[in-house]
Amino acid sequence: MTPSGRGPRRQGEPTRLELLARGRDADVYALDAMTVLRRYRRRDVPDEEVAVIRHVRSHGFPTPTVIGVSGPDLILERVDAPTMREDLERNPSRSRAHAELLAELHARLHRIVAPEWLARIGTGDAVLHLDLHPENVLMATGGPQVIDWANARQGHWADDVAQTVVIVAGALVPEPLLSAIPVFVDAFLERFEREEVRAHLDAAIARRSRDVNLSPEEIAAARRVRV
Repeated sequence: MTPSGRGPRRQGEPTRLELLARGRDADVYALDAMTVLRRYRRRDVPDEEVAVIRHVRSHGFPTPTVIGVSGPDLILERVDAPTMREDLERNPSRSRAHAELLAELHARLHRIVAPEWLARIGTGDAVLHLDLHPENVLMATGGPQVIDWANARQGHWADDVAQTVVIVAGALVPEPLLSAIPVFVDAFLERFEREEVRAHLDAAIARRSRDVNLSPEEIAAARRVRV
């Protein structure tokens, strides 16, 4: 694996590496004190994922630096911090404050004009994350860092906001976090025109329903979401 470009696919799981996080599509390992390895299980790192990270960083958006990429492996700057969801699980009373922060991250991102090469959904020219929810925000001491750009597209800001609502409101989580979700969603939506978000909700539910990593229960929960 080299920072200069893609190399041959390496078979098998990393050895003697600390597993930091296990996602639906990829696992994250500690390489050293400064870097992490994000390894996809079933595919190579999408070219657009790397390019969009570099694009939003060039516009000042907070996300870890890409160090290198090779086949299914993406090497990133290490950010040692809890996710927003982990922080909410420890203290659900922070729901409103975190929801407002998440809304601000959306607003900042959507001010960035998407490059022409970024795949499009619908109308609009904003950069969309389409997976921007509390598990993908690291609460670093120097400020939040947004991770996991595999779903990034260009389009209308309300597609991104609606996608976050579907993910958060349709999440299957334990108490007391479950009780905090309505407060979180309402506070998050205060920043946006709710009717505009509602107009994009069905498309967001359809995208969520096509996610092969979800269980039937999660898909059913997503289809029940309303704003």
